[in-house]
Amino acid sequence: MVRYFGVLLLLLRLLLLNAVRAAAMDPSVDSDISTVQLVNLSSPHVTADDNIGLISKIIESRVEEYYYLERPQDSKDKQESVILRTASKVAYVSEDHGANWQKVATSNDIIAIYPHPYITNNVYLITNTSEIYVSTDFGKTFREQKTPTAPDAQILSFHKDRPEWLIWHGRDCANPLICPIQTHYSHDNGNSWTLLMSDASQCMFVVGLQKPTDENLIFCGRELKSGLSTLVRLVSSTDYFKNENVHFQQTLAFALQNDFLIVATVDGSNLRMDVSVDGATFAHAHWPPTFKVEHETAYTILDTSTKAIVLHCTVSGQEGGEYGTILKSNSNGTSYVTSIEYANRNEYGFVDFEKMQGIEGISIVNIVSNPKEAVGGDPKKLRSKITFDDGASWQFLAPPSVDSTGKSTGCTTAGEECSLNLHGYTERPDVRDTYSSASAVGLMVGVGNVGPSLTKYGEGNTYLTNDGGATWKELAKGTNLWEYGDQGSIIILVENPAPTNTLRYTFDEGQSWDTLKFFDDVVEVYDISTVPSDTSRKFLIHARQADASGETLLIQVDFTGTRDVQCVLNEKDETHDDFELWAPSRPGATTNCLFGHETQYHRKIPDRLCYIGEKVPQPHKEVRNCSCTRLDYECDENYYLATDGSCTLVPGFDPPDHSESCREFPGRIEYSEPTGYRKIPLSTCDGGEAWDKSTMHPCKGHEDEFGHIHRGIQGFGLFLLILLPFCMAGVVAYVLYNHYYGQYGQIRLGETDFDTRIGLGTDNGLLKYPIMAVSAVVAFVSALPVIATQLFTSWRGRAPRPSRLYRARNSTDAFHLSRTNTTGRYQYAPVIVDDARVVRDDDTVFGSSDEDSDDDLAHVVPQEAYDIDRPTPSSPQLSAAPSSPPIEPGTPTDFLPVSPGQSPNNPTK
Repeated sequence: MVRYFGVLLLLLRLLLLNAVRAAAMDPSVDSDISTVQLVNLSSPHVTADDNIGLISKIIESRVEEYYYLERPQDSKDKQESVILRTASKVAYVSEDHGANWQKVATSNDIIAIYPHPYITNNVYLITNTSEIYVSTDFGKTFREQKTPTAPDAQILSFHKDRPEWLIWHGRDCANPLICPIQTHYSHDNGNSWTLLMSDASQCMFVVGLQKPTDENLIFCGRELKSGLSTLVRLVSSTDYFKNENVHFQQTLAFALQNDFLIVATVDGSNLRMDVSVDGATFAHAHWPPTFKVEHETAYTILDTSTKAIVLHCTVSGQEGGEYGTILKSNSNGTSYVTSIEYANRNEYGFVDFEKMQGIEGISIVNIVSNPKEAVGGDPKKLRSKITFDDGASWQFLAPPSVDSTGKSTGCTTAGEECSLNLHGYTERPDVRDTYSSASAVGLMVGVGNVGPSLTKYGEGNTYLTNDGGATWKELAKGTNLWEYGDQGSIIILVENPAPTNTLRYTFDEGQSWDTLKFFDDVVEVYDISTVPSDTSRKFLIHARQADASGETLLIQVDFTGTRDVQCVLNEKDETHDDFELWAPSRPGATTNCLFGHETQYHRKIPDRLCYIGEKVPQPHKEVRNCSCTRLDYECDENYYLATDGSCTLVPGFDPPDHSESCREFPGRIEYSEPTGYRKIPLSTCDGGEAWDKSTMHPCKGHEDEFGHIHRGIQGFGLFLLILLPFCMAGVVAYVLYNHYYGQYGQIRLGETDFDTRIGLGTDNGLLKYPIMAVSAVVAFVSALPVIATQLFTSWRGRAPRPSRLYRARNSTDAFHLSRTNTTGRYQYAPVIVDDARVVRDDDTVFGSSDEDSDDDLAHVVPQEAYDIDRPTPSSPQLSAAPSSPPIEPGTPTDFLPVSPGQSPNNPTK
């Protein structure tokens, strides 16, 4: 494939490049299966005071990767299994969360670990031969198993709904010029294999899109030689390629991201992105017209979990001055609007963007506040912003008014002069140490500072919020690693990067703290881990001793002895249990409505002396759908957010053609003329203000249904509407007539015919005609409400909606929409890089396959990218996850989808 496109391929889970490329390949295939023995690894046991257990273990080599094989909540076995691989290519398994370890005795070097991304009991150990080791019981036992070829490229792909269905990629020899990649599939967890195709750079099962697909649907990138270059044709099949459909002739990358299948293709000398929600038809992605840069250098898919695609496009790739714009799509991933500008990224394409786990629509991003100076060579000045409405508006983080010692911070209100700023993804030594956890509802922890911009990491302090980011407080001075346990009822902090042998812990969200000495000597702690769901009360401290640089010290810290009473959750009597109901909301809002609904969560009352134990279902319930307001809408395609908060048409551009929606969604009956607004895909609001509705038109072929919906006033209703004014007129005339006639027409003793002479007799027009006129006016006025109601019901949506200005509370000078809720922790994004293209509106990117994950899955999806047109950075290790192969600089740009993997130098949780 043409190198100048410079596409960076994102690698997942861990497979070291040198191990794969240099390993001896064994093409033999054998169906024999043998049991692998486990060898016990012993080490001393230590018990700490205060009923906190401590067990330390020493692994003889540096840990390269590790995974938790978390059991389902209804499992009878409550043990927590961990599997790891060392730099010496040896695998170890612990069935008690790191208290004891057993070596997996194998005859081959282990070069990668592949936990099954959809079921946690299956794990696969990959070797550099055609032998793998498979466990289906959380790593308790392994069996040796043959594969059709030695591993290469992506190695394994999995089916979301069929755990036994696998796809294997490999070669029969080590030379890729002689031996093409062979792709096989299995329906029995690898006991037998069938050839799927040769010359496929990547194959994957495609299920779980917005619209149902055939369970046998497979997409492959078929490699085709074209002169000195290689083209990748995107093909699909539902009968294992006895028949196939060709979708694109020149594909750079394709990825499965939750509801979307995203494809980057070559269009002449340009790139473009196409998206499918059904696995059959693709639609072209359109960038916002205001988004113009000279060269697009990198794309990173940030999130697709909120019924929209959120991606980062690099605007400046200048070394040391990298930043870009975050874009967000509509619900089918084709029409994009500008989210927020100047979003920070680093030289490898990783972006300072992170959503809050477990709550919809809350995300934090770091922006470059001095973009021009940064491009000119000055250090970047970073500031943190947060969104509470999926990016419809952004604001600076609210600073704490006092620090952890009670002293004033000198900053009480977030603004241009000062705010809270947090170190983000690009500076994190372990990308799995996210601000939040899905089970610790409303909690976020981060390292940063209060001021006009972010200072150096070593100058920061540690901060916490317990209300979803609305308010923050300083937890401790200095920089710390953090971890959540027991669904947030335990938070531990360990000083980093300074050597230490103590940790701090809290049971009440930081209101009070205790200190624990976890080791005799000071050590360098580089990570803290626990099960991905953060429901355990056990933690693993990963450390290095000063005099044993080649070894890894693992210390289990067990808090199960600190609380012996389990918290009571009584939904029938919520006033007599240990939990409170909490609903997130925007700061300063008068309601708890987020995205058109009010949602309540169960949270342990901080001062209750109990442990939570089993995972609390979240959210507790959605209380109600709210009426639609301006906050439920974002700017439509070709519109931008003006300084007054309104959506304004970009000069020189036409409003979007909404009739296209009729072709995209064949069941749609009608469409609206554009108003400049479109509903946020995540919003479920009902009624209220319809900012996206104007004159309505029928979709082709649905004229009858449209007419039935908008048929207007007919039949008996029309008869009543005409008759009602006359009835009212008659009533008024009767009242007036009786009033005046009774007064002037009575016979009174001693009176004359004066009434008749002055014209007040009943037959005189002086009285009769004014009474009729007044009656008619009164009747008409009284009927106006009825007429107006009928007309509105009949004609609503046909008259253009008058433009309205809206100034959002705490509005900023940038409009952003960001990624939102997924259920799992430790997830992130893929990156593509192209250093040589001039931007056009139809230039597009690639996405990466972010496999559906859950809190019960111990996976990480970090942003990882290495520019193939420049040397791979020497500091991180170039590695790949089970679903993607390693790519070395200058090799063909075969795309590998993103799946749970690991960041450089850090093992995976």
